Amino acid sequence: MRNPMRFSVAAAALLVLATAPRAQTIDNNPEVKKEVLEAVTTMVTKRAFVPGIDFSKWPEFLDAQKSKLDEATNDEEFGQAVNQALRKFGASHIVFGTPKSADLRKNGTTVGIGISSQPVDEGIMIIRLVPDGSAAKAGIIPGDIITKVDGKAVNGIAGIPGPEGTRVKLTVKHKSGDSTEYDLVRKKFSTRRQEEITMIDDKTAKISVFTFDLSYDAKRVETLVSKVKDKPYLILDLRDNGGGAVTNLQHLLSLFVGSEVPVGTFITKRAARMYEEETKGDVTDIFKIAEWYPSKLKPMPRKEGPAFTGKVAVLINGGSGSASEICAAALKDTIDAKVIGTKSAGAVLVSVIAPATNGFTLQYPLSDYVTIKGRRLEGNGVVPDVEADEPRFRLPDVPDDAVGKAVQALKAA
Repeated sequence: MRNPMRFSVAAAALLVLATAPRAQTIDNNPEVKKEVLEAVTTMVTKRAFVPGIDFSKWPEFLDAQKSKLDEATNDEEFGQAVNQALRKFGASHIVFGTPKSADLRKNGTTVGIGISSQPVDEGIMIIRLVPDGSAAKAGIIPGDIITKVDGKAVNGIAGIPGPEGTRVKLTVKHKSGDSTEYDLVRKKFSTRRQEEITMIDDKTAKISVFTFDLSYDAKRVETLVSKVKDKPYLILDLRDNGGGAVTNLQHLLSLFVGSEVPVGTFITKRAARMYEEETKGDVTDIFKIAEWYPSKLKPMPRKEGPAFTGKVAVLINGGSGSASEICAAALKDTIDAKVIGTKSAGAVLVSVIAPATNGFTLQYPLSDYVTIKGRRLEGNGVVPDVEADEPRFRLPDVPDDAVGKAVQALKAA
């Protein structure tokens, strides 16, 4: 259930992943393009599966992009052209990745000043800082606005990225209205964000889980939950969590739900084929298949049982995708958790990320998913029980409507 494109789904923040220039693997090399496209074609036409989607149309979609593919002179242009063709399937979790994106996901590090930001009228506002990053060490804080880069007016993030060890001069306006000049060194930093705990009041804790992907830390999550196991209320913040591995999803669920409790059904090619052979039914009717198919998704086995038995609320938004959507729906269906926020992304297909030669990768779907109460999340998302405004800027000193409404819902339940 991997979703490396979560930052594009989650429009809440622009992560400034400033990287040094790297050699491109395309560079007008038609042989590389041909080899990569052959690998992609094999995976799409022979391995990808979603009930009701005809992946045999891939050559047709690819041919429609021929001019853009031919014109592509580097990895990014080539990747954009391939992804335009893939989007014609109308499914999530079918994404072509460049060597650069693959390296970022694998290594979890990049080079820059360590900020997340969003554009504003005066420049770009700092939303979050990476601990130990150059910006954080210099004293820049969330809410500060970068107005100039190397003496020039801000134009997006232009000028902020650059090679490791080089310097960038920023003019930063603070909330007080005063401005400060900073001379920062671009350094390597981790893009992986650790899970966080916040005490909202003496009875309510909030645990934020930012991903179910490679950087999900099961031991840390267990430690955080154990710290608040005696509290009556817990808010699980899955906003902007684009998903990740099924096993990590199962681990998180096990902290709240018994290991024998089914939460949903994966509709695989095997399940559809068995259903057709044994019932002669429609292989595109995923609801009937889910009802019939005995294999269910359950939380990871846990001898101690659930770690938290109080009341739970789950925060979601349009950036909550894939595994986080399954998690929110599962907690709602099994322990009556209250879901707060805005509708989730509706990007729920189980997928794998496979090599496509020359450092490129392809993420492609293997199955659909139906919740234990018969809802398809792909294309539909999870609808919150209580809607809450999604702030343009989620800053530490700004009231969070979703958290406030979650506390109200928990204490009223």
